[in-house]
Amino acid sequence: MQKRFDIDTKKDGWYVIDDEVKACVRESGVSDGICVISTGSDTAALAITSSWDPKGIDDAVRDLKAKFPPRLSYECPYSPFASAGRSRASISGACRSLIIKDGKLVLGHSQTILLMEFDGAMKRSVHVSIVPKELYFKSISFVTCYGEMTDLTERTAKIVEESGIKEGYCHVTVQAATAGVVLAPRDKAVREDIWEDIERLIPTRADFKHRETASDAAGHTKSFIAGTQIDIPVRSGRLLLSDGQGIIYTEFDGPRPRDLKVAVYEA
Repeated sequence: MQKRFDIDTKKDGWYVIDDEVKACVRESGVSDGICVISTGSDTAALAITSSWDPKGIDDAVRDLKAKFPPRLSYECPYSPFASAGRSRASISGACRSLIIKDGKLVLGHSQTILLMEFDGAMKRSVHVSIVPKELYFKSISFVTCYGEMTDLTERTAKIVEESGIKEGYCHVTVQAATAGVVLAPRDKAVREDIWEDIERLIPTRADFKHRETASDAAGHTKSFIAGTQIDIPVRSGRLLLSDGQGIIYTEFDGPRPRDLKVAVYEA
């Protein structure tokens, strides 16, 4: 099933779209499967994070604007504001996928789905595709520390093996608003370099409007960049990863008990 809904945005606005997406899932009648959410714009993005404190999202928008400001040196001559918006949207991402289990989206208790406007004002279209699938569904539980990049490749590969599925996909999702999951080299030294670059891009500091902790506030923006879901092909019963590539859970807050949800399904 495919559905579309439109939102009239304001410049640099953000919009919680949980109700609209969940309504599409209910209308589909799908019990288990995958929900793919996308926006056809190159200057708007989708994010999965917390909206409990709107100041936290305002912080994220501010940081992205600061890191990707309008400038006259863009190669595209149309508009420096649109060009900056494209960079922000490319970093944040225009497509998200979520597991549907027992007729509900698999989201953490603090997670929400956002449409973020980096240009505007515009009429934005959000596309929702519901794909019914029989899922082999498991959780990976662990405890993290701040700044830790945890290699979960082997534990995820074991779930794929247990599923018995030979050709299909493995969907991995993080149920946290201050963490991410990425495909990255498994080498520990390389992971430390990646963390250093993430911290350089979005420093943990004291000037956030969201006042829980500095790491929590910065973690919301970092999770935008890292993303909280990945999809990996399964071929001949194995994850289709290159040599040395791994599924890396990145903790932007912590220490915290965390869950990684894994769904394996046939193509």
